[in-house]
Amino acid sequence: MASEGDLSEYSTGTHEVQECLEGQDEVDLHTHLANCEKNPGHKNFVPVNQLSLEHFPSGFPGNDVYDVTKALADLTVRIAVKLTSPDRPEFVPGTKDPYPCYNTRGQNSLHTGTGRVNLVTKYTEEMDQSFRTYRTCPCPECDHSDTPSKVWWEVLVKTARHVVFDESEARQSSCRLWFDDDQSPVVEIYGFVVNASPLDEIDCCHLCCATHDVDVANKLKEMLEPYNSIHKSIREKYKSRGDKLTIIVSHPHGCSKQVSVGHWVDREHVGDFWTRYTYTTAACPGSGGAYVYRLGYGSSAHVHVGAHSTGLSYSSLGRL
Repeated sequence: MASEGDLSEYSTGTHEVQECLEGQDEVDLHTHLANCEKNPGHKNFVPVNQLSLEHFPSGFPGNDVYDVTKALADLTVRIAVKLTSPDRPEFVPGTKDPYPCYNTRGQNSLHTGTGRVNLVTKYTEEMDQSFRTYRTCPCPECDHSDTPSKVWWEVLVKTARHVVFDESEARQSSCRLWFDDDQSPVVEIYGFVVNASPLDEIDCCHLCCATHDVDVANKLKEMLEPYNSIHKSIREKYKSRGDKLTIIVSHPHGCSKQVSVGHWVDREHVGDFWTRYTYTTAACPGSGGAYVYRLGYGSSAHVHVGAHSTGLSYSSLGRL
């Protein structure tokens, strides 16, 4: 077993970021969806607008598991990155497994993943400026304006490091909100920096996004409150039952939001503090970075990474 400071025994499988060929853009994502070889037909995915109680196993009285899934879905975003960092490594740290998007490094090449809104913070001109790098809204519109907004919101989105590798990718990224079906209006917030763990093997990061749209910011804040409340009550209710229900809300192939339900089968301890889960919950390219919701457990410590050769999905490292 590796120690916390040495995660050289970290093992991986595939990484489920949706890579697009050179010259492809978002209109080509449906082609990747239709041609999916991992989950043809996507029978184990449920469009979020069609989700009902019947999609969950029996033994969970009431609507609480359904309610927390819907609340999680409200906060789940599709991440699109239009540049591949020239600094992406050739191999996953500590392994000889290829790192995703290495072959397109330095190119204006699209890849997509999934994230989840964790926090919304308002900034104004009147606030203490000493700790701030950005004193006006750093979204693309304001970045090219002579009168950038002095009131803006930072939206913290948790995802995988292999989805948004560094700041060069963050500055070319966007998060589409409430992309529940193909008729959903396009509402986006824009990345400007990424905060990642100094231990690259963990494969988690926070994408910092900006918006000066007060309606978008308020709606996200309103959606965080019920999710946090429901999640806390469910954790207390189920933590002693030993349930292994595992839910993922993601954007397979960069397309509209889907829900998949399964259970975790193994919790691997790595070092003194880290764990990684494997689970039966379906995922596809584009699901990378999605929150791995384990019933009865704590906060969003683990995000989806990919699939092992066994077919089981696996998570990032986390502390729970």
